[in-house]
Amino acid sequence: MMSVRTIDELDTPAVLIDLDRLESNIQRMAGYCRERGLALRPHTKTHKNPGIAKLQIEAGARGITVAKPGEAEVMVNAGIDDVLLAYPIVGDAKAARVAELATKARVRVSLDSLEAIRGLSQQAAARSVELGILLEIDAGFGRCGVASPEAALALARAAADSPGLRFDGLMFYPGHIKRPAAEQDPLIEAVNQRLAAHYAAFLRAGMPITTVSGGSTATAYRSHDFHGVSEIRPGMYAFLDRNMVTIGVGTFEECAISVLVTVVSDAVPKRVMLDGGSKTFSSDAMFVGDGRGYGYVINHPDAEFIGLSEEHGHVDVSLCARAPRVGQRLRVVPNHVCTTINMHDRVYGVRGDQVEREIEVAARGRVQ
Repeated sequence: MMSVRTIDELDTPAVLIDLDRLESNIQRMAGYCRERGLALRPHTKTHKNPGIAKLQIEAGARGITVAKPGEAEVMVNAGIDDVLLAYPIVGDAKAARVAELATKARVRVSLDSLEAIRGLSQQAAARSVELGILLEIDAGFGRCGVASPEAALALARAAADSPGLRFDGLMFYPGHIKRPAAEQDPLIEAVNQRLAAHYAAFLRAGMPITTVSGGSTATAYRSHDFHGVSEIRPGMYAFLDRNMVTIGVGTFEECAISVLVTVVSDAVPKRVMLDGGSKTFSSDAMFVGDGRGYGYVINHPDAEFIGLSEEHGHVDVSLCARAPRVGQRLRVVPNHVCTTINMHDRVYGVRGDQVEREIEVAARGRVQ
């Protein structure tokens, strides 16, 4: 039974989730997808919690996306029965775990190699289950995905001909598009040219594509501008963070995440130290602007969060009319929500100053 009832009673550092904002963000994205005829499959790497995933499904999401088998196991064991592993599954151990999940849920996997196809086919056939396959193509990010329509066709045919596998379509991730919406047009057009080349090749080959899975939070509300996309996989939209605010996906008033910290030192002139450092906050840089800082200090916007030690957050207060003092508690919106949450065993769902519930980060650290 949780004894803490107000934010003031929480020890720091503590991750706070504004439940009103979380619910509003979930409904907003679900509404956009309904209006545009897109299936929504949120990426749960952001929150790693089955309860929040179920809120997203109740709002209209078709299923969920995960990266690793460990995340999928947490979600399926909690009763979620439609999962896309948007990550190449390589190796017998991982393939066996994925095939085992398919005995309990509808499972799709994205991949970009014959090795992944062979391993999944062997394990799925051994269990008499079927895995849906999405062939990942490189949309310009240069991380995963085949580079040519010819390579995509060859792998799609291999998947379609493999026991235990079903070729469902294509997947891409426009992770290189991290600019404000007004600057995204040429980048989206370049992605569309790559998509068009693949669509044409598959059409000529008589290879049907039932699903085209795309999307990211940075481009989520422009998903309808990506040609042929049928489902999207944003993750950060539920919480937002400083990076998403700076590119215009939301505002600080819509951010559902903040980190509650305490000023533990003001001994150095024009500096204060927080009790949260690189083991509390994401160390990811900003996408736009000068790239400075590690978070936005809500109650002291003139303060600049300039550095991270393991247990210390370094804040420049030289521009503050009244600098925070030792013992004062601050709330900071981190640069990147996903990596921040993954460092905590639990976060706290709040409404106003009231702590409504503890939320276990159940899939934390599930990197295998």
